[in-house]
Amino acid sequence: MLKKSNVYSLFLPFIIGIVLGIIAKLIDVAYITSEIPVFDDMMGRFGIWVWAAAIISILSKTALFAAVRSFMFFVGMLSAYYGYTVLFLNFFPKSQIILWCGITIITPLCGFMIWQIHREYHYANFISSLPFMIFFTEWYLTVFTGRYWNFSSAKDKLLLGIAYLCFTFSLLAVIPTNKKRLFSLLYGILESIILILLITTGIIFNPYDLLNI
Repeated sequence: MLKKSNVYSLFLPFIIGIVLGIIAKLIDVAYITSEIPVFDDMMGRFGIWVWAAAIISILSKTALFAAVRSFMFFVGMLSAYYGYTVLFLNFFPKSQIILWCGITIITPLCGFMIWQIHREYHYANFISSLPFMIFFTEWYLTVFTGRYWNFSSAKDKLLLGIAYLCFTFSLLAVIPTNKKRLFSLLYGILESIILILLITTGIIFNPYDLLNI
């Protein structure tokens, strides 16, 4: 039988997901996103959700808990976000729901893998570098590549850059040992450079375009 502390540990990510999902939905309105577009470009992209799930996974007691807790987080977030959309706005964005439900299905595997940073194996550094790759690639494509998402002012670009730096340093803070932090960050930078080159040269499909389906 699960201890009370373990039950709390499992359901806390679900509650956090609900809160963040509601916040994301409430600020997803024209009069807010037009005045402060950085909110739309943060809450409507992969980065912030990958960041939250990665921290939840790394701070979990075991790899199994990491798998369950990351899944609970996404279930809470999507339930709140799309539940609000369907119930109160009478809108059913089928393609977006299918996309994010697909992502949610694989989150237990992702959480299990990210937790492996606690292991004394070098491959764990490659796994933990993947969120950094997403942060850097998403930020670059958002700010510098006009065919994707544009900001109209330098202030918005700066704010988004600060947000992704906060994601980066807070995630680094929960990675055990300075050596693992260094390797994870370096691999993430290298992977993002390669991915950016592959996308901008048209060699591979831009996965971030899926957000616009």
